[in-house]
Amino acid sequence: MSSLVNLLSRLDDLDRDEVIHAARPWTRDSDAARLAEPDDASAPSGLAYLLEVALVHDVAEVWSSWRGGRRPTTEELADAVIHYAKHDAYLEPEDIR
Repeated sequence: MSSLVNLLSRLDDLDRDEVIHAARPWTRDSDAARLAEPDDASAPSGLAYLLEVALVHDVAEVWSSWRGGRRPTTEELADAVIHYAKHDAYLEPEDIR
């Protein structure tokens, strides 16, 4: 099993129909897995639904557009994904807050 950061570093290789599950509390280093089914019953023990891969792409695109087109590092993307999963909202740039 890989960490959330490691899984997100391969985002372009993930199928947009897959979902990501990760160990709580969600951090960059949480164990994470990609699954074909969104339900927790198919997740490895100790992992909970985090976000669909298609939404992770959306989170990355919004993050980038709100920061002048800069692409997030994998760590920044992990933080933005965790924020979205917890708050159902995109992570705003620090200067907007």
